[in-house]
Parts: sequence; structure tokens; C-alpha cells
Amino acid sequence: MPDLTIRARASQDPAPLSFAQQRLWFLQRYAPDSTAYNLVRAWRLQGPLSAPALEQALAQVTARHAVLRTRFSTGDGEPRQIVDNAPPAVQWIDLPAGELDAQLRRESARVLDLHAAAPFHVTVARLEDGAHVLVLAMHHIVSDGWSNPILARDLARAYAAAVNGSEPGWTPLPVQYADYAAWQRERLDGPALDAAVARCADRLGIGIPALELPLDAPRPARPAGKGGRVRWTLSDDVVAALRSYCAGGTGRGGRLTPFAVLLAAWQALLARHSGQSDFAVGVPNAARTHEELDELVGCFINTQVYRARLTPGLSGHALCQQVRDDARAALDHADLPFELLVDRLAPSRDPSRTPVFQAMFNLQMGEPAAFTLPGLQASALPVPDDSAKFDVTLDLHASATRVSATLEYDATLFTAATAQRMARHYEHLLGAMLAAPETPLEALPLMDEGEQARTLADGNDTGLALDPADDVVARIARAAAATPDAIAVTDGASSLTYAGLEATANRIANWLAAQEVGAEALVGVCLPRTPALVAVLLGILKAGAAYLPVDAHHPAARNAHILGHARARLILASAATRAALGDNGAVVLVDGDTPPWSTAPDTPPAEPCHPAQLAYTLYTSGSTGTPKGVQISRGAFANFLRAMTPVVPMDGSDRLLAVTTLGFDIAGLELFLPLASGARVVIATRDDARDPARLAALMSAHGITVMQATPATWQMLVTQASPPWEGLRVLCGGEALGRELATALLARGAQVCNVYGPTETTVWSAAHALAAEGAPAWAVAPVGRPIANNQLYVLDARLEPVPPGVAGELYIGGAGLARGYAEDPARTAAAFVPNPFAPGTPGAMAGDRLYRTGDLARKRVDGIVEFLGRRDHQVKVRGFRVEPGEVEAALSACPQVSQAVCVARQGPDGMARLCAYYVAATAGDDSDDAILARLREQLPGYMVPSSLTRLDALPLNANGKVDRQALPEPAAPRAAAAPSTPTEHELAALWCAVLDVAQAGADDDFFLLGGHSLLLVRLQTRIREQMACELALPALFAAPVLRDMAAAIDQAGRRDADADLAFMNDLLEAL
Repeated sequence: MPDLTIRARASQDPAPLSFAQQRLWFLQRYAPDSTAYNLVRAWRLQGPLSAPALEQALAQVTARHAVLRTRFSTGDGEPRQIVDNAPPAVQWIDLPAGELDAQLRRESARVLDLHAAAPFHVTVARLEDGAHVLVLAMHHIVSDGWSNPILARDLARAYAAAVNGSEPGWTPLPVQYADYAAWQRERLDGPALDAAVARCADRLGIGIPALELPLDAPRPARPAGKGGRVRWTLSDDVVAALRSYCAGGTGRGGRLTPFAVLLAAWQALLARHSGQSDFAVGVPNAARTHEELDELVGCFINTQVYRARLTPGLSGHALCQQVRDDARAALDHADLPFELLVDRLAPSRDPSRTPVFQAMFNLQMGEPAAFTLPGLQASALPVPDDSAKFDVTLDLHASATRVSATLEYDATLFTAATAQRMARHYEHLLGAMLAAPETPLEALPLMDEGEQARTLADGNDTGLALDPADDVVARIARAAAATPDAIAVTDGASSLTYAGLEATANRIANWLAAQEVGAEALVGVCLPRTPALVAVLLGILKAGAAYLPVDAHHPAARNAHILGHARARLILASAATRAALGDNGAVVLVDGDTPPWSTAPDTPPAEPCHPAQLAYTLYTSGSTGTPKGVQISRGAFANFLRAMTPVVPMDGSDRLLAVTTLGFDIAGLELFLPLASGARVVIATRDDARDPARLAALMSAHGITVMQATPATWQMLVTQASPPWEGLRVLCGGEALGRELATALLARGAQVCNVYGPTETTVWSAAHALAAEGAPAWAVAPVGRPIANNQLYVLDARLEPVPPGVAGELYIGGAGLARGYAEDPARTAAAFVPNPFAPGTPGAMAGDRLYRTGDLARKRVDGIVEFLGRRDHQVKVRGFRVEPGEVEAALSACPQVSQAVCVARQGPDGMARLCAYYVAATAGDDSDDAILARLREQLPGYMVPSSLTRLDALPLNANGKVDRQALPEPAAPRAAAAPSTPTEHELAALWCAVLDVAQAGADDDFFLLGGHSLLLVRLQTRIREQMACELALPALFAAPVLRDMAAAIDQAGRRDADADLAFMNDLLEAL
């Protein structure tokens, strides 16, 4: 067997760093001003302190533990540790009253230079009351948490001996930390190490997904290290339940340790908050596997990876057992440095987050070690710490009587309120798991009843009493009575006054009644966009019937299917649209000089209408390829118009430009809301709506004050026309409204309201007015709050409300819900689910059904709902969850791009890849390289599209939305590019030398070619020495592709070698 004994080195030359030290050294070099890895301990010392004895004790402790006298130097990028002989100096200061907290903050914020001196600093503050405060500040590279009691014990013993004039009488340490580092480097090398790494990696599996907790702010390009903390103590009831469970008191928890249970609850919480079932958590391990290390101060800590796999239906007890088994398996790799696993588990890097895992868990058992000095009363002081190493870290300390907890969080990603909620949810979930260990984890509550009720109610108190008789017909009739001679609707060529509209609609209604077309009967409408179209629709509604839009530009076969499936009684058409309807015998042409209703009376129909009756049926595309008919009742439509009236208040001075085809449900707002408000509708033809210049001319000619359109139409107007923007009220919906477009609209003086809602909930269900001040923090405009008598719920897979800030699926309830899908009970049952919140449930609203939107969303604490993307659009790329909308937002921000869309396609290797399509802002040369370079600056590597295809225009469907199915095949990937510029050639040669590869292409990635953090430091050194360029590590890390790294070198510039030589000559002459 190999000899595993650690022995002292024969030479005291500079030693290599241990693997743990190497990682910490790289992190400090990557962020030189970071204090994230400072370890600061402080004690208040009450009583007579002997300054000479303390200084002598500190000198003896640092003599005993050479690592406290160790600094770190670099040669050719290879760090070494050098032990100095002199002990660190003690800084004595006088501290005024009230300055203690500020001093502790200064100590915590002290940047420790690893190169200049040993990163171990001692401060003693003299207080005005005669007490002292002892502060020991050191970098993690020379110590760890398990070293704290050793250091405290040795310091106390040395001080006691110094006070008594004696020696500490320690047993000599067999080795020093540098001996351990050299031994570790020698032992963990060669084929045996490769095999151990491979076994551990196989156990964990490759492609560990990043943990995607919902963030309160965009993730910066690199972690800022700024943190916050939530501290609390677990309740006595939860602690008692934990002890009973681990002792087998429940009959189910025998042989489970608190570690397994508490970590299992942490994994369960992260899964519930992220919506993920697969991710990793880091757990520190003392890694003092040899008795020679038991009394030694140093950084021995090792991080072990626990991969969480939470399958559906997994119970809390089963997860505890799973964690217990993982812990046993981890013992086999306890001394395998985490640093060696990183390259195997995460070959591609994202500079914005830590590799492999983004959440930590730490449990310390037992009472903290006492620090006792003779003649003094020592009490530990809390040291402020504003740093964060990971997205979230849960630190637990279990003593004999209680469990204290600290949740450390990255304050650039999460607010304090979010962290406090997470802490509450952890304890609540842990308690629920202990109370019902066999219950599936997803069925356990995160929130207590009070928080759940508040979450349900926030933003959903939208009740508004409506008169059932006050529907669209009645409101337009009132407007006609008030202003009969005012123009109601025009297309520029012809117009109808309110009186004329009423009279024509009444004739149509009476004619339909004579044809026995009334309640529940569907009338197909396939007519040009003229004022007569509006009269026909209103007449159908007055007759108590319902209209069915049929688009003359759709294939005849599709129209025939819709008309047959809907069982339309009549189809009203014109000579120009007749061909789109095939040989259907129910077609009636109505565009002659004497339409069929010309002799019908113009008095209002006598037959009353009921809110439950059908108003219209719209056929939308279905996922199976078969259109589905959404049935909207008169009551739902009336509620929509009443609810939108305060959102878009209009009167007789307003002009709304209608640009949407009748087959898109949002046309209902354009054609009816202005008329119900006494305003004027200006109808744009289909060709007008597709031409930005013609559209802008219409807006100017008619004095348009309100317009509704999809983002694609607004983008077209922003980039290709100059309509009168000032004061224009913009309604934008149908697709996500991105930040760039919203900012452009607001900058032009428009008033912008983002509207949201699927066809199945009657046009719009929510609205959000955008503020013009400042750049918005969101990438996509919020959904907002529900309109009157509508409710928005963000639920999990079990239809339970998720906490504020947590992602879930958006469900809509209330008065706007459609009846369902015509003649399709199966799809209706799948989309319209029973309302799980029974009447009387705190926070629940009326309604027996909810509509499942398929949209991912989250609710803010103020009740505003934010859109996160489509559930069916999300994709995994290289283990990372990607929302293509985020890529689209980054593309749209590029100055070369006017419109963009990103989709996921399967590559030849079966892996998902991102394919982007864009329309150039201006005609000209190919902009792909500039666009990709900008994307690499703004996005992690895995989010940069693998293909970029330029189009003259994005394909749109009839509703003005981007038609993703019509996108062409992506442009073929470019052939591997060789280095082209002189800098690229020079850099490629350095890559080959550092990475030991035969060649490096311009598009190669440093890390995918086998690079890691230490090799990147070596490369940095060679770039400085051989290319005369000084680049910081973050700049190199952010540009792992060779052509991007070369561009960064060119941008940074090189030192002038001739100037350097001249300076040296002058210096030599002066000497």
C-alpha cells in the first residue's frame, strides 16, 4: 500500500499551494478588491489586559503556525507560498465611544493583499470604559472555520503562559501547512487522480443544471460579492420535531442525522422556489483526514457536491434517505479537492455565476469553543459582513438546546424581503416535512395560511358591479342618442354617423330575425374592412346572434373547416371575398347597392338579450394543427368593455385607428370600445396596416389619439416612419413588449400601456401603464394587475399559489373566461380547470373555473404580475435553462438590429441550440460579427446563438404576431475560422503553449479546449510578458473565445517596447 503519511519537507523553499488555496488565490486575483473571503473574529475583553503578554502570545502562535506568516507570490502564473520569519505586527488604536461597530466594519472591509505580506492582521482597540477589543482578521487562504477553535485555544494558552512568565508547553506540530500542500500535490497526481475524479464525476453525472432562483434584479456580468444576511432561530417546536424524527420517534426517521434532514429541507426549498428538480448544492467538509492535521491552523476545507434530484411524488422521508446515501458516498471522496472536479463537471464557464453550484449548505454541531484568558472576561462580538460568495448560503448551528440559522444572499440579485421570505419558507417547509414525512414534497405548504391568503388577494380585489343589461349594444345606443350626427366610424372613403350606424345595425338585426337567426346562432362574417363591417357586427349582436370572423386571405380549405365545424347559419360576404368561401350554400352577398336588409325596419329589435348568450366565436391555431373555436359570451364581452373604459378613457374628441384583422380578438376593442365611449373609429385597410408610411399618414390625417397594435407593428413604426407620437395613447399587446421598444415609444412622447390576455379570457385580462421616467429594470414589460372582475393567479403544478417572487404558471379567473372550445370538450377540460379556491377561501374570488395560460409568471409583493416567458418556449442549453425572450431582448438592444426573434432547434448531435433571426436597422454590409461580439459582451456563452440569420422582414401571421413556424432554416454555421489578425496569430500561439494543443481557431473557447483558472493566470502572465499587454483576469474570463480575447488585447493596447527600452537606458545612464 502507498504511504499516506504527511511528513515535513526537507527544504523550506517556497511551496506550492494546496488545491483549496489555489482556488482562493485565483478568486482574489480575479477580484483584487473583494473581501468575500475575509475571516474576521472579534472579542470584547473586560478586565486588565497585559499588552506585552498579548503580543508575546501572538508571536508564539504565529511561530507555531507558519501559515499565519505566509505570503503568496507568482512566477509564470504559478503561485507559491513563502513563509516569512517575522510575526505580524499588532496595531493598537484608541476607539471613541460609539465607534465600535464602525471599526468592526472597517476590519471586515479591509482588503488583504496576499502578495505583499501575510494576510493575517491583528488589531487591539482600547475603549473608553477600559475594556479592549481584540480583532483577528485573516484571509480564508490561511485558515478555515475548523481552525477557529485551534487558534483561540492556542492563543489563550500562550497568553496564560506569558502572564505567568512561562512557556506554553505545546506538543510540537509534526508538520506545517506548506508540508501538507506539497504532500497533497504529490499524492493527487497522475492516473490514480484521474480515475478518482472520473469516479466522482460519474457518481454526480455531467451537465448539472445551474440553479435558477427567481431574481429581483438582472444578474450582472460578474458577481459583485455584495451580500446580506437574515438571522433567526428555529422554533422550539420544529427543533423538538427534528430531534424526535432523527431519533426514530416518528417510527420512520431512525438512523437519519440532523444533517440529512436539514439539507433535504434546503434542497426541497430550492426546488420549490426555482421550479427545478435537478441542481447541485455545495457542502463544506473539514477534510482533516489525517491526525497530523488535527491541531494545525490552515485552509483544509473541501467542498463536496450534492446533486439534488427530486422526482415527482418524492416524499420528504425519501429525500432525507437520498441525502443520507449521498453523504455516505461522499465519504469515499472526502479528500478529493473540489477544484479538480470543476473542470470535469463544468467545462464551459459562465462568469456571472459560480461553477457547478450556486447554493451552499453548512451545518455546525455543538457549542462554539470558549475563548478564556486569565483575568479577563472574553465575549465574542458579531462582526458585520456585507459579502456573499454564492447566490444563497444557509448556515445552521445546532447546539444542545437550539438551532440558529443564517441565510446569506447575494444582495445584487435578491432584496432583503425576498431573503426573509425564503427563510420563513424554509422553516415552514421543514416543519411540514417533519410532521408529514411520507407526503410528496410538492404537496407540502411553503406559506402559512395568512401569507397564502395575502398572496391570493394581492391585486385581485377587482370586483365591479355591472348592470347585465348594460352591454355593448346598449352603450352604443346611448352614445348615438347623445351625439347622433357625430361620425362613428370611417375608413376615409366612407363614413357612418352614430345615427346611421344605429339605423343600419337595426335593419340588419331585424332582417336576421326574419331569417330566424337569433340567440346562439352563428353568423359568418367575411367582409372588407369598411364602416359597413362594423354595422354588420353590431346588427348581429342586436339580433341576439353571434358573429364568426372568416378571413378572406386564409386558405379556402381552412375556412371551409371552420364554417363546417362552427355550423354557421349564414355567411355574410362580398363579391371580393366570395372566392375564399368555396361552394358553401349559406353565403349571402351583402355589398350591392341594395343589401338584403335594405327594406327591413330600422327600429331596435324587441327581443331582449341575455349575458349568457354567445357574442362571438374566434378560431385560433391549435397545437394539434386543427383550429379551435373560442366561444365568448355577451356578458364576458360586456365586462371587458366596461373594465377597459377606465384603462383607456375616451370621449367624442378621441380617434382610434383600427389596424387589426377581425380574426384577432383584440379587434373587438378597436371596433367597439370607442363606439361605447362616443369616440370615432378610423379603419385602416389591410394594406395600410402593413405599410408604416401609409399608417403614419393615416394617423396624421385623422388626428389619431389612441392606437392598439402588436409589438411588431409598433417596432415597424418606430424604425421606419414618423407618425405624430406626442400624446398618443399606445396599447401594446399580443406578444411580450421588450424594454428597447418600450423605451423608444416613451421617448417619443407616447403614453404606453402594456396589455395582456389570451383569446380565451376575452381580449385583455390585465393592463400596466408604463412610466416614462428612467430606464426600466425589466427586460419585458410587466403583465400588470387584472382589469375589473378578473383575477390573476400564479400557481404551481398542484394549483397551489406560489409565494411572491417565485415563478409559476399564470392562471386567469373571473368574468372574462370563455365558455370553452366549440364542440371540443376534451380541450376545454384541459384548458379550463376547476377553481381550487372554494368560496370562502381567504383571498379567493368568485368563479368556478380558471384558464391555464401556459405562460410563466411571478407576482411581486405589490401585486403586479411579471411575464417570464412561455412554458413551451423554454429550452435547456448546455445544462442551463434559457428563455429565448432574454436573448431577443439583447439582440434588439444591438444598434444594428431593428427586430429579432430567437428559437431553439435541435442540432445534428441531438442537443438544443439557439438560432437567432434579425432584421437589420439599416441596409448595408453584413453585421453578424459585430452583433455576435456585442452579444458575447452582454450574455453568458451558452446564451449566445449558434446561428444568426438576417431576414428582410420577420414573418408575421394574420394577427400581426411573429410566426415562428414560418422562420426559414437557420444559416449554415460558418466553417472553423483560422486566426486572421496579427494579434489573433500571436494569441493562438500562446494558447497552444499554455493548453498544450496543436492549434487554436479564432472561434475556439479557452475553457472548452481544456483551460481552467490556473491556466488562465499563466496565459495572463504570457500575454503581459510576450505581448506587452496588461489585461485583468475578469477581462480574460469574459472573453474566452480567441477572436474576442484578441479584440480585448487590441482595445487595451500594448506597452511601447521602444519607449520601455529608452526609459531603461536613461535610468542606467543616471545610475
